[in-house]
Amino acid sequence: MDFETTTSNCPICDADVEIPADLFAGMAQMPKVIARAFKEPHATGGGEGWLPSEVVAHLADIEVGLGWRIRQTLSEDRPELQPFDQDTWAAALDYKARDLATSLAAYGANRQLNLELLRRVGEAGMARIYRHPEFGEQPISVLVTHIADHDLAHLRQIRGE
Repeated sequence: MDFETTTSNCPICDADVEIPADLFAGMAQMPKVIARAFKEPHATGGGEGWLPSEVVAHLADIEVGLGWRIRQTLSEDRPELQPFDQDTWAAALDYKARDLATSLAAYGANRQLNLELLRRVGEAGMARIYRHPEFGEQPISVLVTHIADHDLAHLRQIRGE
């Protein structure tokens, strides 16, 4: 791994998950780590029945969704976040045809924008609560930790691990 990780319990997954020890620094590096993974000879994995390039399209779209959820939670009192179906998005948004370089650039740019916002809101912002129909009330920090583990899981898929 390109950075140290730790294990944390995720209330969304109800499981122990792997996250960067320095959460924001690790998350900031992840788009570059994933881009480098495509240069590795064993980068043939995928996951969820997806090719690695489809996984990156998924990561790019998830980062847009994360940004919306962060902004909604920071600006509204206990907003209700809408679930979405990743397979429906993959089909409707044609992940198979998406350009890898564009997906990597979008993922990286949106990740940096989201982290810049999260760094500025500090602990009080990270403690703001949202509601989710499946996961109940959670602070933004849980959502961010979930996404950090999600990134690492997809990195392992791309690497074929």
